Amino acid sequence: MSKIIDFLKSNMKTIIIIILIFCFLILFLNKDSFKKKTTYTVVNGTIEQSQETNLYVLKNESLVDYDTTQAVTAIVDQGNRASKNEAIATYKSDSYDDYQNQIAQIDKQIQTLVKDLPPIYSADISNIDNEILKYFIEVQNTTSYLKMQEYKSKLDELAYKKITVLANSTPDSSAIRDLVSQRENLVSMSKESSNTIWAPISGLVTYKIDGLENIYDYASIEEYDVDDFENIITKYDGTIDSEFGIKIVDNYDVYFLIKTKRSDDDQYIIEGDSYNIRISDLENKSIRADLVKNIQTDEYNYSLFELDNEIDDIIDYRKLSCEVVWNTFSGMAIPIDAIYTNEEKGYHYVLMVYGAEYVEVPINILQSSDSIAIVDNLSQEELDNIGYDRGFILELYDELIIQ
Repeated sequence: MSKIIDFLKSNMKTIIIIILIFCFLILFLNKDSFKKKTTYTVVNGTIEQSQETNLYVLKNESLVDYDTTQAVTAIVDQGNRASKNEAIATYKSDSYDDYQNQIAQIDKQIQTLVKDLPPIYSADISNIDNEILKYFIEVQNTTSYLKMQEYKSKLDELAYKKITVLANSTPDSSAIRDLVSQRENLVSMSKESSNTIWAPISGLVTYKIDGLENIYDYASIEEYDVDDFENIITKYDGTIDSEFGIKIVDNYDVYFLIKTKRSDDDQYIIEGDSYNIRISDLENKSIRADLVKNIQTDEYNYSLFELDNEIDDIIDYRKLSCEVVWNTFSGMAIPIDAIYTNEEKGYHYVLMVYGAEYVEVPINILQSSDSIAIVDNLSQEELDNIGYDRGFILELYDELIIQ
């Protein structure tokens, strides 16, 4: 015993070093056990397959001919909608001011006389009232300024139509019938005036032109090839002037031309499908448009989208920065750090909190980004192939361990 004690005393430093090395090895081999573990609750999420690019706006627009040597006064303001054959502008003169004043005075007198008319019940009045009610309901359910303008125009038209019916029910010599007749004559004379400029088509009125109004045939755009699209892109990418002019832009019919590099996303580019396009230059406004044509070259996709919705906020744009979303994966979303791999059997799994233990649950990765993945459970056949028989599956709101 004394020999052992003597040996220990004489070799104490060596023994301490050996013990320290042994402890260090134990700590190193079990370092994963000392890492901080956090938990994550499984939730629904989405991953988008998208590309940032430029959007070229191909509008159905019509230049209005007018005498450029004369000063013009707008009747329909910039960005407002006009109907076909509606007066949109006039050459500056006293005659148009007189016309507006006369119409306003007649309308005021008609309004006063209508109040004194007795109630009239007829099929015509009933039909007009039903239309008025329909537009009142529609205007309450819209937040679009352009739509409100259209409804106001329709309501004004129906109101005058009703007044005409009421006036025709009065004697031929009545004051209200005479006023209605005067008003119609004034409007008719105004339309024949050489001072008035008329809308050739329905749409939004703009007094800005840039010289690109006639570089493509709108009716034939879906027949265009790569060279035609490249010609448009080149001109839109150039310096665009802005001058005074008058044109009408159809705000319910427009094409978007988008050029993107070929990528793995090509599998999601399908003619006839609808896609979300977020316009970066308009605070990421999202627009849903139909893909009507896609041309692939060795390097690029030329995608032509058709939109049949309002374009009031892009009426004066030719080119905008955007992000086109080709596909969206939705499902159980988990962090990449929560996914582990069984190298031996070749499958991915998560560690699910089950009571006081961590349970290994195999998963399929449907889609992933740099930080998250959309996952699903393996099928029974896949579970059988890897020999997993514990019966656990991953569900929403399960807690996972992230080491």
